[in-house]
Amino acid sequence: MFNKMKSNIIPTVLIILIAFCGLVTLSGCLKDSAETKIAKSVSAQQAQYEKAQPVPAYNFSIERDLLRKLYDIRNQKVATHSVWRSDYGMIEGDCPSMGYGLPYDTSLTNPLKIAWRSSQGGAGVVEQAEPNGIYASKNTNATWVMCVNAAGVIEPHYTESKVTAYPGPVKVNYTTNRVTRHGEATVTIVK
Repeated sequence: MFNKMKSNIIPTVLIILIAFCGLVTLSGCLKDSAETKIAKSVSAQQAQYEKAQPVPAYNFSIERDLLRKLYDIRNQKVATHSVWRSDYGMIEGDCPSMGYGLPYDTSLTNPLKIAWRSSQGGAGVVEQAEPNGIYASKNTNATWVMCVNAAGVIEPHYTESKVTAYPGPVKVNYTTNRVTRHGEATVTIVK
């Protein structure tokens, strides 16, 4: 009797497994079909926008030009004045400074690495350096402020407060918690 029962169970199990595999395959096809339909709809909409409202191409970009000039300024020794404030906006410190401060975790080497490679030779996306050769910070509010002392020597100050670097001399009033311009800008962008 046990052998007869055993021979009846095996075909039943096989039928159930085949039916289950068929349902899984069918649900995958239905999902792919729905995703394909949505992708086609989105592509059709984007094609219509491209006809009716094409993305413009400009011969000149003022924003790109200003950004390039800002990079040029950031790579020069420029006199600034830095002020750092608490999370509540209260002035905590200030100094004549060089440049615009460096986020604490700015790096000389790429902080990311390739995490995987596909069998076709593709790799995960890793960031590239900024035009000035550094890898910009994305993780911290802490800043190195390059304060310049009376002898003209740079004293790096570390702060976790919010830093504002002004492009020229300022007066800082700790009593009223105000910063006012005090002279002409030492850093400008030429048109």
